[in-house]
Amino acid sequence: MNKVSRFFINLGFTKEQSDIYLTLLKDGPQTVLQLSRKTNVNRTTLYRTLEKLHAQKLVEEIIDEYKKLYKAADFHTIDLLVKEQENRTEFLKTAFPEINALLTSTSSSQPGTKVVFYRGSDGIRQMGWNTLKANRIVMGYTYRRFEEVVGEKFAKDWCEEFIDRGLLLREIYSNELYKSKEQGYRQITYPSAHFQEKYIQPTILNINHQMDIYNDVIGIYNWHEGEIFGVEIYNEKVAAMHKQIFEIVWKIAIKPPKNLKL
Repeated sequence: MNKVSRFFINLGFTKEQSDIYLTLLKDGPQTVLQLSRKTNVNRTTLYRTLEKLHAQKLVEEIIDEYKKLYKAADFHTIDLLVKEQENRTEFLKTAFPEINALLTSTSSSQPGTKVVFYRGSDGIRQMGWNTLKANRIVMGYTYRRFEEVVGEKFAKDWCEEFIDRGLLLREIYSNELYKSKEQGYRQITYPSAHFQEKYIQPTILNINHQMDIYNDVIGIYNWHEGEIFGVEIYNEKVAAMHKQIFEIVWKIAIKPPKNLKL
């Protein structure tokens, strides 16, 4: 039932709508009072939710003598909803390149500095995806495994897209990255043609958070042993200075040792 519930939530149902529909499907026609007792949803909310489900043709009303019962609709309606979802997804995929071009041209015409703040894993995923807008090169400091916060699937999709766009990442490792590698097997392959790596001792530079530098953007991430958040700073001068600092550190950094004693 948990899998079924997740299916309905991904289809656009709220948890309450999903619970109500599944209860009707499992136990048959119910009155509002019966549904309220079984789902622990108060009757005011229940009436409102049933109206929405009825409008979507997912719930049918039955008048039985002096009481009204609610019944789950058959699976044909669910099939139609899935097809509608597929059509919406196909439209979004088809329209995205044009919309992206329009939005990019609009945003690029807006001068000045901006700072964007992100929270949670979804925010970090968005920041990671934003690096794909880089003009060829992304440089930065790697603190922990990216997969830890965004998940293996997203990291793999990001890596494939990064390679498809012909981008290059130059990253300097921390000791903490080696620790995080030991805690989980790294399944994703980052080919050297697109990912150049170096290591620096913490006595020279103590890397204690993640940072990406590309175009006129600096992305700062933190997710280990604390709040998950990120900040993007859009400023040409600030980005230019950090690129210069990175090049200085890159010259000092060495090839990553295979067996680092932590």
